[in-house]
Amino acid sequence: MNNSKSNSILNMKITLLIFFLAFFSFLSFSYAQNSPVDYLKTHFQKPDDYLISKFKEYPYVLLGEAHAIKENLEFVHDLIPKLYDAGVYNLCMEFGAFEKQEQLDSLLTGETYNERLAKDMMFYYNVGWAYQEYYDLYKTVWEFNKTLKNGEKKFRIINLSYQYKWANFKGGVRNPENMSSVFYLGTPDKFRTSIIQKEIIDKKEKALIYMGTYHVFTHYKMPILKMNNDNFCDYHGGWVGSRLYEKFPDKVFAITFHTPLRSKAQFNPSYVSPANGEIENILHSIGTPSVGFDLKNSPLGKLRDDSFFSLCYNNFVMEDYFDGYIFLKPFKNLHGCTYDEDFFTGKTWEEIKGNFPDPDWRKSNNIEEYKEQIRQYSDIQERYKDVIQTSIPSVQHGEIIRLNNFPSKYVAPRNIDIWLPENFDSKKRYGVLYMHDGQMLFDADITWNHSEWKVDENISELNKMDKIKQVIVVGIWNTGLTRHSEYFPEKPFLKLPKNIQQNLLENSLQGKIQTDSYLKFIVHELKPYVDSKYSTYSDAKYTFITGSSMGGLISIYAISEYPEIFGGAACLSTHWPGDVNRKDDIIPNAFIEYLKNNLPDPKNHKIYFDFGTIGVDSLYEPYQQKVDKVMKIKGYTANSWETKKFPNRDHSERSWSERLQIPLKFLLKSD
Repeated sequence: MNNSKSNSILNMKITLLIFFLAFFSFLSFSYAQNSPVDYLKTHFQKPDDYLISKFKEYPYVLLGEAHAIKENLEFVHDLIPKLYDAGVYNLCMEFGAFEKQEQLDSLLTGETYNERLAKDMMFYYNVGWAYQEYYDLYKTVWEFNKTLKNGEKKFRIINLSYQYKWANFKGGVRNPENMSSVFYLGTPDKFRTSIIQKEIIDKKEKALIYMGTYHVFTHYKMPILKMNNDNFCDYHGGWVGSRLYEKFPDKVFAITFHTPLRSKAQFNPSYVSPANGEIENILHSIGTPSVGFDLKNSPLGKLRDDSFFSLCYNNFVMEDYFDGYIFLKPFKNLHGCTYDEDFFTGKTWEEIKGNFPDPDWRKSNNIEEYKEQIRQYSDIQERYKDVIQTSIPSVQHGEIIRLNNFPSKYVAPRNIDIWLPENFDSKKRYGVLYMHDGQMLFDADITWNHSEWKVDENISELNKMDKIKQVIVVGIWNTGLTRHSEYFPEKPFLKLPKNIQQNLLENSLQGKIQTDSYLKFIVHELKPYVDSKYSTYSDAKYTFITGSSMGGLISIYAISEYPEIFGGAACLSTHWPGDVNRKDDIIPNAFIEYLKNNLPDPKNHKIYFDFGTIGVDSLYEPYQQKVDKVMKIKGYTANSWETKKFPNRDHSERSWSERLQIPLKFLLKSD
C-alpha cells in the first residue's frame, strides 16, 4: 500500500473518530439539558420577568391561584407597573361584579381614593370576600395611575363576575332550574368570557386574566365520573380558559401559581404536592428560589403527577395541566390573606344571609360564625396541612436531601430524608444511622403534632464535642395507614394464636403483616442506594437503626434479623404490648420469646432500650424488666447494652429529643 493511500485511510479514521466523539458529547450535553435542574439553571427567570415575557407572544395570559394566599396577591400587586411598561393595561379579575365597573373605573382614576367604596364593591360581589389584599389591588392601581401624566392611558381592573342571586336558591339538589335562578345572567364562566370578549378582545387589547385555578384551564379538561361511559369518564371544558383556547389557541397562555392539588382520595390526604412532590424537591436542591418556568415542552412539564387531576388520563404529566408555572415559596412558608373586620362595617346579618354564597355547602347561624369561617379559610397552615406535612424539612444544622417517593418492590414507595452533617465531605467516609418515622425527625413546623426529635441539633452538638462517630442520617418515612403492619415484628406475629393474628390483621395491620418486606426494602434496596451515592462505611460496625414506640420494636427486630447489616440499635419507649387493646401478655411474651432465640452476638453489637413513666410509657417497665433478664442471659453487659428509665417523661417526640444524645453516645461513641 502506498503512503498516499495509507494517509488517506488514516485521515478518514481520525475524521470518523472526531465525529463520534463530537456526536456523543452532544448527546451527553443534550441529556444534561433535559434534566429539570439543568433546565432551570439555564432558563432561570424571576417570576415577574417570566410572566411579562409571555406577552411578547400571547396577548391573553391567564394566571390561576388558590384563593386567599397572601404571597400570590402581593405578586400581582407588584406586577402592575411592569405590566404597564410591557404594554398591558388591563387586569381582568374574577373577584368583582361587572355591574360596578363604571364605579370601579371612576375610583381607579379619581383624585382621591375611597376605601369604603372599594370594600363595599367587593361586598356587593361576594358578602364573604373579606380579604384585604384583593380589594387593596384597587388602591395599588389607583396609586399607580396617579403617577401617570395627563393624557397617558390609565391602567384598568376589569371585573369579570356579577352578583349572583343566592337568595333565589331554596335548597335541595342543584339542578338547571334552581341554578339558572341564581346565575340569572348565565353560567359564570360564559359570562366572564363575554366580558373579556367585549372589554379586551374586541378592543384589541392585552390582559392578564387572574382567576381561581380551575377557571384558567385551557387545553386541560377536568375529569367527571360517568358510570355509563365506556371508561367511566367524561371531561369538563367550560372554563374561561377553555372557551378562550377554543377560539384563540395561539393567543392564550395559562400559568398556575405553585398550588396544592386535590388528591385522588379527596381526603386523608385532601391535598398533595404537584408532580408528586418533585417540583418542591427539585427547587429545594437549587436553594428554593422564586422562579417562573415553562411546563409546555420542558423537562419539568414531563414530571408525572398522580393527583385528582390525573384521573381518566394515562401517564398524566404536568404539561398536560398548564403551560407555565410560578413558584414563589414552598407551601410551608405561605401565608393567608388578611381578614378585615371593617369589611362588615354597616352590614347586617339579614343582608349577608340574603346573599350567602353556596348556602348548601356552608352553614352559619349568625354573623360571628360566618366571620370565623372566613378567618379559618385563610389559615393556610391548617387548610393545606396535609401537603405541608410532606414538605422538605428545614434544619438548623447540615442539609436535607429528599428522595421523593423512593420505589420498592417489597413495600409502598415513600419519602426518604437524608441528613448530611455540616461540612459534609464526600472524600471522607461516614457511618449511617437509619431512623424510622422519618417525617418526625427534623422540623416541628411541618409535623402533624408540631414536635420533632431534633436530630440535626443533637448530632451536631455531639459532633462539636467530638463525642460520636461521624454519621449521616437516613430518615425513612412511615406511610401512615401501613405503619403498624410494617413495624410489628413478623416472626413473633406468626407464633401468636390464629384468633389473635386474625384480630390484629382486621383491626391494626391493614389486612397483612409486612414487617419482613419492610426490612428487605431497607436492607436490599435502600441501604445499597445510600452506600452507592454517599461516602459511607457499609459494614455493620458503622450501620445503626433507631426508632421509638413501634419503631423501637422494628429496630430490635431488624438487628436480630440482620446482625450482619446492623451493628447497633436504639429502641426508645419500645412498645412491648404491641396492641394496647389487649389486656393479657400474649403478644409481649411472643416478642420476648423471639429475643431469647434471635438476639445478635453481644461481642459485636450494641443495643439500647429506654422508657418513661407517663401515659403509654407507664405500661412498659414490667416488660422491659423481662427483656433485661433475657439480655443478661444472652451475655450482654454494660459495654454492649443499656436500659434507662426516665421518670416523668411521656410518649412523645419532645421526650425522645431531650434524651436522644444518650443512645447516640452509647451507639456511636468515638473510637
